[in-house]
Amino acid sequence: MPPETTDHFEAIWRRKLAAGGPVGYRPGENRRVDKALRLLRQGERMLDVGCGAGSLATQAHERFREVHGVDLSPTAVALARASGVQARVLDLSREPLPHPDGFFDAVTALGVLPYVWDLDGLLGECVRVLRAGGQMLVGVPNMRALWRLWSVAARGRFPRTSQDPVGYDGGSMHYFCRRDLAALLERHHLIMVAAHGVFCIPRRLEAFPDEGVGGWVKREFFSAELVVDARKLPA
Repeated sequence: MPPETTDHFEAIWRRKLAAGGPVGYRPGENRRVDKALRLLRQGERMLDVGCGAGSLATQAHERFREVHGVDLSPTAVALARASGVQARVLDLSREPLPHPDGFFDAVTALGVLPYVWDLDGLLGECVRVLRAGGQMLVGVPNMRALWRLWSVAARGRFPRTSQDPVGYDGGSMHYFCRRDLAALLERHHLIMVAAHGVFCIPRRLEAFPDEGVGGWVKREFFSAELVVDARKLPA
């Protein structure tokens, strides 16, 4: 990731602090984190890739003896550490994860994949540090949402998935529908257990289950983001 992009993400975190807004976890405010917390299984150690200020990782302490995190922003990492997360500054586009093979029972990567140059490199590292049978949760924007299809088909405009003011579309470099993400995970020996839709429009659909035909329609066409629950296949 270019240095100017790194600096810009750091500046975003500094602006959040300067604005005085909340940076920790607040139930109902970040629905991808809410969903991930409902899906996370218990274990010894967890790694949150792109941990930010630790919204997910701090809440996971109830289920894991050790909670680790990595993030690009030193400001975000300092906030996560202050909340008890064993966090480190790491450029996921340039550096390998500083952990042993099979070290974690769970790895999470929410809202990270669109911003990393080498997806195969990152997922390869996530799988390396995850034990066989371990859980991986991945969250990405859903490009199949009806309003995004409408933007392309009727307006002739590519839909934005981020409001962060860095580069085009907040610096996003990759885009996904559910099947694209499933194929990417399978290439790295991760089998999808379930896919869930979050940030639904209208919001009342959020309460509906993701199973069955109705759940499929909700997830595929009315959800702004997908949270996928996957397992690492045995070697």
